[in-house]
Amino acid sequence: MGEGRVKLRIYGMTCDDCVATVTRGLMDQDGVLDVRVSLEKRMGEVDIDPEKVKPEELLSNKVFKKPSHYTATLIDQ
Repeated sequence: MGEGRVKLRIYGMTCDDCVATVTRGLMDQDGVLDVRVSLEKRMGEVDIDPEKVKPEELLSNKVFKKPSHYTATLIDQ
């Protein structure tokens, strides 16, 4: 099992509760091993099992779907 690290630019976060919501949402996704979200940097680092989830699939996580006001893009590595 290999591990990959994905960096996301996250939009719409304004407080620590936003960080907790995004973190929980990403952690609930199958194949996500660990999540670190920074309000100050407006980004997240997500450790994934690439055999279970592709980086692009993180962008369609429930936390980034309507009616949520959070959105994300992949940061080139």
